[in-house]
Amino acid sequence: MGEDATRTATVGRAEGGAAWRLEITSGPARGLIRRLTQALTVGSARSNDVVIDDAKVSRHHLRIEVSAGVLHVQDLDSKNGTAFRGSRITKGTLPPDGGILTIGDSTLVLSPEEEHDELGPSARTWCGRLVGQSRAMRMLFAQLERIAPTSATVLVRGETGVGKELAAEALHELSARADKPFVVVDCGAIPRELIESELFGHVKGAFTGAVGDRRGAFEQASGGTIFLDEIGDLPAELQPRLLRVLETGKMKPVGSERWQRQDVRVVAATHRDLNAAVKEGAFREDLFYRLSVVTLTVPPLRERMEDLPLLCERLLADMAAPPLTPAALATLNAYVWPGNVRQLRNVLERGAALSGGRPIQIRPQDLAEPATCVSPSHLYTLPYRQAKEELLGRFTREYLEALLSRNGGNVSAASRESGIDRNWIIALARRHGVRVRD
Repeated sequence: MGEDATRTATVGRAEGGAAWRLEITSGPARGLIRRLTQALTVGSARSNDVVIDDAKVSRHHLRIEVSAGVLHVQDLDSKNGTAFRGSRITKGTLPPDGGILTIGDSTLVLSPEEEHDELGPSARTWCGRLVGQSRAMRMLFAQLERIAPTSATVLVRGETGVGKELAAEALHELSARADKPFVVVDCGAIPRELIESELFGHVKGAFTGAVGDRRGAFEQASGGTIFLDEIGDLPAELQPRLLRVLETGKMKPVGSERWQRQDVRVVAATHRDLNAAVKEGAFREDLFYRLSVVTLTVPPLRERMEDLPLLCERLLADMAAPPLTPAALATLNAYVWPGNVRQLRNVLERGAALSGGRPIQIRPQDLAEPATCVSPSHLYTLPYRQAKEELLGRFTREYLEALLSRNGGNVSAASRESGIDRNWIIALARRHGVRVRD
């Protein structure tokens, strides 16, 4: 980051187009998007080009300027400063793939784009194993097509069951790395004491039970892509090691003193709010910035219900199952799908198994969350992560229903009783299909 990371962020020279894109992803101006071709100022005063109404943002906080396709940023002697990759800066040039600035409670994502090259929805209705004809999904496909040829690190966000791993898989398949390995690591399902070895490998004798050398996931993915699922569950003590790998491209197996260079593209995913985790101190801010060079969001099924018939057709074809009856499709279309596409697949599998080869019939009572329809012995036969998700989903839904029932559906009263923030109660209720009175 330059000789003095607390003062200067001169990181490199931008390449390609003369235009840049500014998107504010958190804070009072969240959702604002601006296209930069010359210069703009950011601050709380109304005279700025971008106004952020935040007590932590100075009246004239930051200047961002594009010159010959290069993006320059300068802090205007603000009181609380401007942060880049976790370090306070005064001025600098962003790298070719852009970066993330933090001022006050606001996150400013800056990324290059070709002049007059607005990204529109893709013409395709599939991308890898992702399926969808809705605008939301076709915009996602367009982003995947645009990002795949680059080496940028990508953070995929979305609720449980939406298909984040499929998005990462599609990125890999569309890239020049497609003939190299695609390695998946579920950071939430590996025991804490084993995850370091799982990621970086170990040498013989590194710890009790290390009877031989073991290649870690990064080494296994050499030349290809590593997908770090549920990155929000990565233990705090391992976050600096992952950050070093991302910044230097080098790693050491557990117990080894020899650094190994790895050519691996990293795609991470989470259903957690990493911005909130950073503020709570549960996730490193600098690692978050390094992972989210590009951020993609896979929409929940309830926000793209026009994709339901196509999804059902594709899933049933993969199962070699009979089609749905029109009444069954209508039943599926009226549901809120708290478990997203994964839950849809489970419902279709059960319906196909019980159909006897005839068109599949599904009733409203067949759409309870999977965990409410199974015995504990069923959970023991599932992969660990799926079993945990089903059990947690059942508990969360039943807890919310009981909590809101006791409080007459009043979210504020439920918040006071449970100690859960009211906005989080609303978000959980929407995710699990629980009605609230707000």
